[in-house]
Amino acid sequence: MTHKELLAKVYEEYATTYEDWCGNVPMSPKALYEVVKLHRPEEQDHKEYEKCWNCNLLYPCPTIQAIEKELNAKK
Repeated sequence: MTHKELLAKVYEEYATTYEDWCGNVPMSPKALYEVVKLHRPEEQDHKEYEKCWNCNLLYPCPTIQAIEKELNAKK
């Protein structure tokens, strides 16, 4: 999935705040959204491979891979 698609999915999945029975929110939707925004592909002239802007690893980096995996597991 592209970075824009991932941002849209995160926004869609976590648009509402989920609380447990005690009223605790396990994660801030805004925090996850900001992490995805930070781990974006670098803009490059040649597209042989893309690197993550934040961690300088190949994109999708392990952070983005883990987020995508968990979002796909929710289906």
